[in-house]
Amino acid sequence: MKAPLMTLLVSLLMIGCTSTPKKNASAKKAGDFVNTFIQKHNIPGASVAILKDGEIIHTDNFGFADIENKTTPQDTTLWRIASASKPITAIAVFKVLEDSGVDLEKALNKPVFGPRGYLPKYRQIRDQRVYKITLRDLLQHSAGWDLSVSGDPQYEVYTIAKKMKTPVPASAETVISYVLKYQKLDVAPGKEFHYSNLGFNILARIIESLSKMPYEQYVQQKVLQPLGITDMKIAGNTLQDRLPNEARYYDDPRSAPNKSVFDNKTMGPQSYNGYVFHTMDGHGGWLATPSDLVKIANAVTPWNKGVQILKPETVAVMTAPVTTIGNPNACLGWVCMDGGKNIGHAGALETGTLSYFTRHGDGYAWAVVFNRLPVQKLEEIGLLGKELLDGVNGELK
Repeated sequence: MKAPLMTLLVSLLMIGCTSTPKKNASAKKAGDFVNTFIQKHNIPGASVAILKDGEIIHTDNFGFADIENKTTPQDTTLWRIASASKPITAIAVFKVLEDSGVDLEKALNKPVFGPRGYLPKYRQIRDQRVYKITLRDLLQHSAGWDLSVSGDPQYEVYTIAKKMKTPVPASAETVISYVLKYQKLDVAPGKEFHYSNLGFNILARIIESLSKMPYEQYVQQKVLQPLGITDMKIAGNTLQDRLPNEARYYDDPRSAPNKSVFDNKTMGPQSYNGYVFHTMDGHGGWLATPSDLVKIANAVTPWNKGVQILKPETVAVMTAPVTTIGNPNACLGWVCMDGGKNIGHAGALETGTLSYFTRHGDGYAWAVVFNRLPVQKLEEIGLLGKELLDGVNGELK
């Protein structure tokens, strides 16, 4: 996702989330709203799941997962979830910290880089302020990189690979090395909220360093398998990489073709020409079903039934609002409302992916995924998000 859209995505995360479902909720009406939503916005397909008190009480599927083959989505259809991957990475970070037995506050305030940091191997660092970045800064988007100033290196994988003289496209580690070697921070660490995909790439590498396992494998074994989730994986990049049970993604028909990240010349749809998902793993790489997502949300809801991945006191730390960086809805890896009782996250990729999942303080969780992001002007994404979240939450009241 280009920097302007990611900046506007933050507004989608912040609005329309404060409605809390109450008694007499109608899960079917919420599903019907999703159906109306895709028809109104010319979205090919969607899938939704709703959970209450630890039990999935409703699933529904609409439109087409694959227009060309007239395939309708099923509950088992996998979808790219984009930045809805970030809370999954946050849960994994807290899980690896819990399992290591460290003091949580000390671990969060430990530096990321430098000889005593989580990732001492990165030694070519241009800006000395980088050594002040902590694990907490990465989780709360206050590490010091501002997309509106320096852009998003996570989507410059062709240029970075050429600059670093590595195979195209650049790996997640190469992107980190490039930024540290050639770029300065835009603001001092710990001072301001600036949404950062790079920060969650780095978090995935910290998980690997602490667990001695690849990021994807660690999440699958330690977070997903205990919940009975066996289908989630990091997405493939091209149409040929698409899994048999995966939705097909459709760029908004008003969007222009995109230059390939693989050769910097072949033109094609952004959805299959613009992304390298293993480079995006920790911030936007996962495939999931809505049922997977509500199970994950429920696994950090200590007052609900079902398997809990983290201790209640760890969830309290993860979902406590951060008051020092200028964003009242910031917490550690999530967007938080009502003192952390309501948490959620959205995901979007230009222009073929939109997703959202959330859990509320009264036992509800819901998730919805789409195979098109129907925006022409980037500022429309905030209004789209408000319509979606207000609509679903309103029907669940």
